[in-house]
Amino acid sequence: MFVNMMAQPIRLRIILGEDDARKLILPAGISDSIEELCQEVKTNFGVQQDFRLQYQDPDFGNEFVNLTAISEINDKATLKVVYLDSVQLQSFTEDEGVTCQPVRSPTHSFSSSSADTDNTRPVSSSGSSPSTRLSVWPSVFTVPRFSYEAELQLEKANAEFIAGGTHLTPSPKLKSHLLERLAEEIIKFKVYPTDNDLNEVAEALVKQHPCLREQGSFNGCYGWKIGLKYKMANVWTKLRGLGCAEVLVNSLKNKAQDKSQAALNVKKPKRAEVNYCPQYPKGETTDSLEKERIALLSE
Repeated sequence: MFVNMMAQPIRLRIILGEDDARKLILPAGISDSIEELCQEVKTNFGVQQDFRLQYQDPDFGNEFVNLTAISEINDKATLKVVYLDSVQLQSFTEDEGVTCQPVRSPTHSFSSSSADTDNTRPVSSSGSSPSTRLSVWPSVFTVPRFSYEAELQLEKANAEFIAGGTHLTPSPKLKSHLLERLAEEIIKFKVYPTDNDLNEVAEALVKQHPCLREQGSFNGCYGWKIGLKYKMANVWTKLRGLGCAEVLVNSLKNKAQDKSQAALNVKKPKRAEVNYCPQYPKGETTDSLEKERIALLSE
């Protein structure tokens, strides 16, 4: 059935938002992959924001579930566009479909040293909170060093890859550790990295450790980027629980009722800014800072 569909036009109903459903005709049949279908949606309807697609699953009474296989789509199927922002990924798990976003592939060189390089611009750290970032996003992302055990595994796997082209399939433990360390490095610069930022990090990882390059991935690191998104979601949950101001300010309970969606109006640093909502300096409170402000005005 699916093979026949490929040879004839496919008509799809695309739900772009509340009270906004449109018809999409694919003259050449269904796309070869979910990524290509996402691109068709972006091209035809001018969608700029990252999103994922959901389809009506007959196994669950035609409720919408995340699209994970292109073969799930039939002629006259209804697909729903679910817009994403970094914050919205908090509720996702690593197997929940494909996120659709543009890809950038800059050519960089990387090393395994710390992120304190000439590509960052330091800011005064006097009295700063541990959560206050001291550097802007680097022009070249530097892959951090991993644990001793992980570095040994990667060193051996990289040698095997160079010798015979053998790719490493990392164990869940190793993959989790790599993503955790990368996330720790990311939040030194941004709590809410952009899609391009995560793409740069993923490309840096597979360039530094070619044994981790993914077979079958269109850029060799797409899965790593998705993994970073989910890992960052876990980081936000932890930071919110610890009272990080920059994460708390984006919680739904702090948004206006008509804008209480995770993807709307995410407050984060603008270009050339390092912190949007920094923590108070050590030993300072709202009252002490207010007294200092009044004292400065009276001088």
